[in-house]
Amino acid sequence: MEFAVADDEAWLSVFGIAPQAEEASGEKWVREVRIPVSATEELHVSWDMVERSVRLRWKQASRIIVDVYREQTTRLTVDDHNNEPLVLVEYHAGGCSGRTVVRTRPNLTLKDTFLRT
Repeated sequence: MEFAVADDEAWLSVFGIAPQAEEASGEKWVREVRIPVSATEELHVSWDMVERSVRLRWKQASRIIVDVYREQTTRLTVDDHNNEPLVLVEYHAGGCSGRTVVRTRPNLTLKDTFLRT
């Protein structure tokens, strides 16, 4: 399956930040975006194009509040729906499919759905 990822211009348009190579791995195919949510909160989105995986981490100061890791990702996109910026992740594996939606404004919310198909 293909892994479709929003291009740099889409990230820049929705969040004002362009993806870059992930600092931790240093690999060019692992990318990341760090989205400020408030003065003390950040949504860290990273993805591995080779392994087709996505990781979403919501941090408050230096504490990780939520850490979601998904493999077999088929789509990672962004949208500005009614001035509520969204990160959308879709994945399919072993007769199951799922979707994770993260809204960053007005408050950060994360909805994760995982179903057998």
